[in-house]
Amino acid sequence: MGTLKVCLDPGHYGNYNCNRNVSPVYWESRTVWKLHLMLKEELEKYQGVTVVTTRSNEEQDMAVYDRGKAAKGCDLFLSLHTNDCETESVDRVTVIYQVKADERMKALAAKLGAKLKEVMGTRDNYKTALRWNTAKNADWYGVLRGAAAVGVPGLILEHSMHSNNRMAKWLQVDANLRKIAVAEAALLAAEYGCRAIYTNPFTDVQEGKYYTEAIQWAVENGIVNGVAPDRFGVGENCRKEQVVTMLWRALRK
Repeated sequence: MGTLKVCLDPGHYGNYNCNRNVSPVYWESRTVWKLHLMLKEELEKYQGVTVVTTRSNEEQDMAVYDRGKAAKGCDLFLSLHTNDCETESVDRVTVIYQVKADERMKALAAKLGAKLKEVMGTRDNYKTALRWNTAKNADWYGVLRGAAAVGVPGLILEHSMHSNNRMAKWLQVDANLRKIAVAEAALLAAEYGCRAIYTNPFTDVQEGKYYTEAIQWAVENGIVNGVAPDRFGVGENCRKEQVVTMLWRALRK
């Protein structure tokens, strides 16, 4: 089983970056604060995943470089944002990676971009990018410089454009933010080999019995499904065809 320690950074604090054409007024900072809480919750549904965050409350100001450095000891730093531009029609997800990113991180940026385009239904194709500072010796963005300073690979996720009125309205719906969080968590868990935490759905399977872990393993690996959504069939006899099916599935693992 894999492990992942990830640092989530909700970009900006307080009321920052608005779209006054959308009612109620759209604030980038408020939106990504909610999104990072949802993403934390979804990531913690996977075994081996640890989540830390850069800030403890929505109103806390923190220097961008220090936000990146807060990822020290993590496997990944993610800074969550929505973007804007002067053209209202632009509707594009952008994932920015560090200037010294390796091929795995560049590939992860592309996977996240493609998945977000799919989930958010953005009109324009996603883009992955990097940006050097003026001296051409480090990242332009302070959060990525901070993460790089403590040896942590980092990405900035721009969840399309809040200057696009349609997208700003879409992002104000909590159910849509949840879709983003679920998709990002699943993609990251798969990337780092982390499995979903098993939740026992069967009312007849008691915790701590000699068979409990075996049933969990068999269900997680698709060998058995129980006799009903909420009943495994503990104590019931198996037919010959059921035994053969279970053995066949187990041998294919």
